[in-house]
Amino acid sequence: MNKVTMRGQAGELRWSYHRAAEVKQWELFGSTLTATLVTSDAYRLAQSPLTFVVPRANGAWSWPLESLQVDGQSITATVRAEEA
Repeated sequence: MNKVTMRGQAGELRWSYHRAAEVKQWELFGSTLTATLVTSDAYRLAQSPLTFVVPRANGAWSWPLESLQVDGQSITATVRAEEA
């Protein structure tokens, strides 16, 4: 099965409606998300469930996170693909 790659300039990690982190230069390859942190709230990043959200002109794309690792300003996460 082929893996889809998506890239973007801006996104965020949310805990419910709270912004846990703002990211830039993100890449989603299959179910692996990598990105650079711009801002973050350590308390909110430690909560569950977290969602990766990419704001768009007419709404947003979002993926629930299954795992998250933060290493300085870099994050790596596993996202769960949801069926429509």
